Amino acid sequence: MRLLHTADWHVGKAIRGRSRSEEFAAALDQVVGIALAEGVDAVLLAGDVYEHRAAPPEADELVFDAFLRLHDAGIRVVVIPGNHDSALRLAALGKLLRPIGVEVADRVLPPERGGIVEVPSRDGSQLARVACVPFVPERRFGDAAQLFDASEAWHQSYADGMGRLLAAMAAGFRPDAVNVLLAHLFTDGALLGGGEREITIGLAYAIAPSRLPADASYVALGHVHKPQAVRGSPAPARYAGSLLQLDFGEVDQRKSVTIVDASPGRPAAVREVPIEAGRRLLDLHGTIDELAAAAGGVGDAWLRVFVRTDGPAPGIADRVRELLPNALDVHLDYERQEPEAPQTPVSSLRPRDQFVAYYRSQHGADPGEELLEAFDEVLALELEEA
Repeated sequence: MRLLHTADWHVGKAIRGRSRSEEFAAALDQVVGIALAEGVDAVLLAGDVYEHRAAPPEADELVFDAFLRLHDAGIRVVVIPGNHDSALRLAALGKLLRPIGVEVADRVLPPERGGIVEVPSRDGSQLARVACVPFVPERRFGDAAQLFDASEAWHQSYADGMGRLLAAMAAGFRPDAVNVLLAHLFTDGALLGGGEREITIGLAYAIAPSRLPADASYVALGHVHKPQAVRGSPAPARYAGSLLQLDFGEVDQRKSVTIVDASPGRPAAVREVPIEAGRRLLDLHGTIDELAAAAGGVGDAWLRVFVRTDGPAPGIADRVRELLPNALDVHLDYERQEPEAPQTPVSSLRPRDQFVAYYRSQHGADPGEELLEAFDEVLALELEEA
């Protein structure tokens, strides 16, 4: 069987208030095009379909359009929710999506009670058994464990308990099938992409790669945005990565989907196919003159700009955005002084000295005389009105 593994679409995510709907549309169009060109039997979507639990209508339109196009091509889809998704919402949508070949596994269930989704190849010659493990928050692990008649040992730690849960799911694998684990989780040692929620990728959530099922033909993971193989896994395992560069922590990453060729009883062969759609995220460094010279070469990239100056420069961000309209973040780059600890409480200082102390703490430099004169004028007006 040939499968396409993708994850972390985050459809609906904006960047600094700027819509990226056109970029998501182009990226999903490329995913569908790859699935058709590669002749895959099914698409495995490993969570974080949406950016927000209450997805806006335009995000639904993009996702449903991709599902419908895959259905028209005879390609099945298996979806699990990630930590950004509403499992309840996906469960409700699942009833509408099933008739178009999209199977939503909205919660963890034992294999014999629906935790494994069967997907036949398009020619009917092979069968994939996909063990589905949506994101399980630490606070809800006990609810999932109860479904498996878990012993007390399951509750010693989240990571150990999840390892036992994965083993219980793998108990539903069969030697005559292509066995796949589809999960949204964090493995110890994974290289973070930069746009993940830190609360769900800490040590408490880190599952040892050795706990991934050895008898899986392939382990399809979501949650980490940097595409990568999972080192130390006893079976071929990958994070597909996010669909677009989602934030500036991902500026150096090339996005992709994973094509998986698998047969019963054998480790799968995997390869990446690049996703070229979407605007680049780019860091620019330089003086205001150097930035002006570079403006013609950045295309339509979203920019994070570091302006080299001699010190604080009020109004320079506006000048940068005149030169570079797609500059989302503007930072000043100059040698900063470590502010001295105040000898007296700031609240006991005169207003002018309070302002100076605040300015030093924020900018690592003293305010200029012109700025101090402006402060004095504003303060005088305030006192007159009082």
